[in-house]
Amino acid sequence: MTRQGLRMTREGFSYRGPARGVHALEKWITDEEDLFLVTHMGFLEINPQDWYVDIDGLVERPMTLRLADLQAMPQREYMSFHECAGSPLAPTEPKRRVGNVVWKGVPLADILRLARIQASASYLWTSGLEWGEYAGLRGEIFQKDLPIGKAMSEEVLLALEINGKPLNADRGGPVRLVVPGWYGTNSVKWIGSITVADARAPGPYTTLFYNDVTPTGTKPVWEVAPEAVIVAPDPDVPLMAGNACRIWGWAWGDHAIVAVEVSVDGGETWSEATVAGRIDRSWQRFEFFWRPPVGEHLLMCRCTDANGETQPGTNARNAIHQVSVHVTQPD
Repeated sequence: MTRQGLRMTREGFSYRGPARGVHALEKWITDEEDLFLVTHMGFLEINPQDWYVDIDGLVERPMTLRLADLQAMPQREYMSFHECAGSPLAPTEPKRRVGNVVWKGVPLADILRLARIQASASYLWTSGLEWGEYAGLRGEIFQKDLPIGKAMSEEVLLALEINGKPLNADRGGPVRLVVPGWYGTNSVKWIGSITVADARAPGPYTTLFYNDVTPTGTKPVWEVAPEAVIVAPDPDVPLMAGNACRIWGWAWGDHAIVAVEVSVDGGETWSEATVAGRIDRSWQRFEFFWRPPVGEHLLMCRCTDANGETQPGTNARNAIHQVSVHVTQPD
């Protein structure tokens, strides 16, 4: 899928994130330097003047859109958490790669309406322009898919901006797909083609990778499961006994979070925290006040969404987060 104006700046799998992990995520809107960056095959740089996306397949009006075409179309902003699904080679290992940002772009539904989807369509295939090797595979494009229903949702964007600034190359610029509420692997960076189809995409990133095993079969890694993390206290900061301590963090999921519980004794007992509401699909802040006694304490948090789903204790990418803290006697 090589085109004019493309250059790989770094090849191979890459991850960058804040050294303090989730404890760096103190702001409601995540700063660029604190938002994770991950790619399977490498980072791509595209000359904005050369970028275009093809829309084809089961449509009555195939089309090619350039950056100027999108810039001239009505755009919207949408706030959403943005979370990596973790390694498809270790799908039950929590990575806690997440942030909360504001995207701006053209609703994908507007473009699909212009293309006039045929009645037989059921999926949308979205393909990136990068190339290289991942997990021993070479020559495979990064192609994902969305059910038509999700693709037509108002929040799904061909994004041009993040937090009020144009997308840079490392973020997938000049244009990337953004699928709020779904794991980041579905938000294809450096998007180059959109194909409307009557079946799921056949490539390895939908068939070999990113499928969870469930009691009833495999399930695509699409909707983000409920998850919560403790931002503070930081385990590297000692606490003083008797002083009021605010345990707080973020909770998120495709569905709104309706409850967060905190444990200060390693899961023996749980107490309800206060939970703020959300905007669009933003993460939600929770708080719990505690007067810690001297000693070592294991703090934990878990959340429940509007569908009644609660975080599992272990063996899942959204397993319960825990923080060990040391409490000392005041001088």
